[in-house]
Amino acid sequence: MGLPQIMIKFKTAGGTAIRRSARGQVVLLLPGEAGTVSFSRLEQADRGQLGEEAWLLLQLCFLGNPAKVHLVYYAAGEESAALAGCSKLAEGGWLCAPAMEAQQVTGFIRTCRGQGKPLRAVVSTDGSPNCEGIVNFTTQGITLRLEEEPVTVTAAWYCARIAGILAGISLRESATYYPLTEVEGFTAHADPEGEIAQGRLILDRGSESVRLARAVTSLVSGGESAFRKIKITEGMDLIQTDIRSVFESEYVGKVLNDYDSKLLLVTAVNSYFASLEGSVLDTGHRSQASVDLEAQRAFLESRGVDTESMSDTAILSANTGSQVFLRADVRFADAMEDLTFEIAMQ
Repeated sequence: MGLPQIMIKFKTAGGTAIRRSARGQVVLLLPGEAGTVSFSRLEQADRGQLGEEAWLLLQLCFLGNPAKVHLVYYAAGEESAALAGCSKLAEGGWLCAPAMEAQQVTGFIRTCRGQGKPLRAVVSTDGSPNCEGIVNFTTQGITLRLEEEPVTVTAAWYCARIAGILAGISLRESATYYPLTEVEGFTAHADPEGEIAQGRLILDRGSESVRLARAVTSLVSGGESAFRKIKITEGMDLIQTDIRSVFESEYVGKVLNDYDSKLLLVTAVNSYFASLEGSVLDTGHRSQASVDLEAQRAFLESRGVDTESMSDTAILSANTGSQVFLRADVRFADAMEDLTFEIAMQ
């Protein structure tokens, strides 16, 4: 294995990270005759062929400028198969299924993320998905003006707009206070701060237009608190996807699993981290990967090796079969959202 080739792969991934995050994809699942049709812009769609509901969803989605929108139709009773079938399309983007039970969508996303597949979805539910990969949008009674006549939509239907926004902004930005000029009115929440604290994304009336409130995921407990922010979760998912992709294409079955090769992999990952500083990762913290000493120790002990008298270097350089154990210490860069400004009067 030549280090330069692998370094180039990782640096390319890092160099295109912001562009890729700003041009994500949306998968919209709708009941109908099974099939998939994809659009890069609204003008490619035929309103008469799609019908009014699908047309409205496409309109809302493309307001956020995603790179592509996939309309995936599923027959009655085939919801689970439709979700499973679109998992590859939705990877790295956002999924929205306004006609499905939110619980079914959240269950699917939880399962995928538990398997290491960083899928994300926007749903609307009174419950608490409590998952960093789920955005729960709950504002109801939304009146829009997209054409001459206003139209009122539910929170579930407006999830298509949210998915389009999240797919269309880069990781340099947060969706907090994103302006929604098409919204003329909505049912106000009695306790907006309480809604946000419960992991709900809601609308807020700003001085110039209606806007999104704080861009939070539905995670409220049991996980890393930073992943309550949509921006942070997207950054983590991007890193996980990029590293897994390069590892699978360039390392699996091709590279000897000795200590020197592990160090080369660590060096390549660290070059990738460096390329993300100032956008995804915090420039004030040196984000670093390393061979995981404790994981190596646990692996050896599970194989009956007495590590008590082994030095750290001996443990790190020990043979671990086909297993590669790495760890990373990273700090994500958030966007400005809160201001404390003290003015002293003389």
